Amino acid sequence: MSHRKSMLRNLVTQLIQHDRIKTTLPKAQELKAIADQMITLGKRGDLHAKVQAASFLREHEVTLPKLFGPLAERFKSRKGGYTRIHKMGNRFGDNAPVAVIELIDGPGDLKNQILFKALARQEAAKAGSIKEIVEAVSTKESGSVTATGLKNKAIARHVPKVLSSNNWELADLERKVAELSIQGGGKQGKIFDATETKA
Repeated sequence: MSHRKSMLRNLVTQLIQHDRIKTTLPKAQELKAIADQMITLGKRGDLHAKVQAASFLREHEVTLPKLFGPLAERFKSRKGGYTRIHKMGNRFGDNAPVAVIELIDGPGDLKNQILFKALARQEAAKAGSIKEIVEAVSTKESGSVTATGLKNKAIARHVPKVLSSNNWELADLERKVAELSIQGGGKQGKIFDATETKA
């Protein structure tokens, strides 16, 4: 039990530091509830919440200012669900299921990166503009979404969420996709790999 608690303390600390970590799926599912509790403490922000967070987290000089500062500000209007788990298949060797757990609505949100890449591919293929996709989604015409060239309707439905969560206008989204096209597919954010043990 003491080893399990120590492992979870390390994982939560790394998640708060890096915004995204790669670990096994059962650990990620266990970590999700604890990370949400830590974010709730950060949003509360009183002295007792700081004492509780400090008693669980490690590397206080990095994690506590981030938890009670930028993360509390980022999630102040959200009621819950601060983390997202992406399944990444199975690990070579022991075939353990691997997942990436991340704090949502961050600068390197994986779901947003998938959307930007899909829109950048569409722009390169000249199948339809981003403005047409946004208009098709906002009018809720499912047939017009595929007519604009974006085959995945789930990605199309994610466009308004990205715009509202980041307080972006259509021009901001087009600029982000243009940057990704210029970079040649864009660079994915570095993922802290908690599955690797370093000597």
